[in-house]
Amino acid sequence: MKTIRLFATVRDVVGSKKLQVPFNGGGTVRDLIEVIRGESPALAAKLLDEHGELSTLVHIYVRGRNVEWLDGLDTVIADKDEVFIVPPIAGG
Repeated sequence: MKTIRLFATVRDVVGSKKLQVPFNGGGTVRDLIEVIRGESPALAAKLLDEHGELSTLVHIYVRGRNVEWLDGLDTVIADKDEVFIVPPIAGG
């Protein structure tokens, strides 16, 4: 099982600050999103845009880094890696 930590408005979509899904290390972010689709379709809908690319509505972090700065949807997730899903944050 992989525990995904959820923050801010993403928590509201799922109704919890964590989501546990069946996922084995060695899979990719793309694989994880497919698993999430089965567990929480509402959350999965926010993760990808209409072209199947990472959405700008949320950010996915693996090992503390935004996957956009890693290998995007092809970022490999190890068993020990923490995964966070957070909405964009702006300040002023």
